[in-house]
Amino acid sequence: MFTGVCALAQELNEGDIVKRAILLIAAICCCALAGCFEWTEDPHGNLQSVGVPGLPIWKSKTPPAPMTPTEMGFTPEQASKMSGPVLVEPPTASVKVYRYHYYQSGQNNCQEDLKRMLADRAASNETGAEPYCTDTPSSSPPVVSTPPAVKGNAFVF
Repeated sequence: MFTGVCALAQELNEGDIVKRAILLIAAICCCALAGCFEWTEDPHGNLQSVGVPGLPIWKSKTPPAPMTPTEMGFTPEQASKMSGPVLVEPPTASVKVYRYHYYQSGQNNCQEDLKRMLADRAASNETGAEPYCTDTPSSSPPVVSTPPAVKGNAFVF
């Protein structure tokens, strides 16, 4: 009798394990079918985050390198006409990436644009990292300006 009870208990435990495994696999498939898996990449194709929409499970510790004007689509000739400080705008609540404003030689208004942006921030009580001008955007917090990070969704089976 005791052997029969042990065998019955073992069957129930194995059955419970199988049921739980099937439910787990079904839940994963439902999430995948609902589009609950998302990732982002920088314009260089480097993986930046993985997770569910709005809640990354993993983020890269290495931010993407800033894009040069030629990487943004300017011809080498057009890029050579850009000089002087670059206006760097850190991410905000609505924009999740850094943005660079390059200026043409002789038309660099970085300091004037920066003063205007800082005044607008003060008037609206905006918080967070402030924009700044720099001669070496590669030494500033490296980021992507345009195009924005690429997002992807996947079905996991």
